[in-house]
Amino acid sequence: MFGWLKNLMGGAQKTARPPILVGPLAEPDLRLALERPCAPLIFAKPANIDPLETMFGAVRLGQRAEAWPAHKGTPMWPLCQINLTQAPFVPEALRDLAVITVFISPDHMTAPMQICDTRRPDEAATWALRSYATLENLRIPRAPAHASPLVPQRGVWAEVQQDYANHELAGQVIDTDANDVYAYDWCRTLTQTKLGGWPATVQSEPWWDYAPTGDTWDFVMQIENEPQAGWQGWGNGAAFIARSRQRPHLWAMEVQAT
Repeated sequence: MFGWLKNLMGGAQKTARPPILVGPLAEPDLRLALERPCAPLIFAKPANIDPLETMFGAVRLGQRAEAWPAHKGTPMWPLCQINLTQAPFVPEALRDLAVITVFISPDHMTAPMQICDTRRPDEAATWALRSYATLENLRIPRAPAHASPLVPQRGVWAEVQQDYANHELAGQVIDTDANDVYAYDWCRTLTQTKLGGWPATVQSEPWWDYAPTGDTWDFVMQIENEPQAGWQGWGNGAAFIARSRQRPHLWAMEVQAT
């Protein structure tokens, strides 16, 4: 009955969205339809000297020939480094990778760029993402003076848990006119930095759900404010990152802040 779930998670034919389940569902079926596993991250301790650690406020891995990313000539801040080989769960769309690093411009909220192309970085982009298929041959990059106010924090992986679609996103998989997702205590979307799961939207669906780009996007990561690291850049919101199925060198970001 739930073969569509395999498609939704990226394990079947990677083309269009699965059909919405029409009509009222029994609670066990509703729960299965709305849940996705996620791996939460906790940043609460200063980063150590290990360059392979998952970190917030620091990037300590890169390729020898790579230049530090810049926006209009100004070095970006290192936002986070995610070592996927240490994660207890990795979304299907990231299983070809070992490391992701994310950089952000200090003025990212004034003109956020929606799509990052890892093959052809754009100097006008207000954020940058780099991905690596293996840990081999990665080096500690030489960071320029970037004036980042962030305090590097070490990431600790929490146990994998089930994440549930909120009302804005549940309509992608169920009939929200026939099913009230807020009627169940278990139907909660985790508001924490995490891999996988569902984006804990604060306004609407991410832009890639309704803006045609010719790509099918898989949500892969949520980045929350991390006060321990001195990061409050999203206001009362968060940033959501997705990856293109058709062109995996393209990554999308949606920042929802209130």
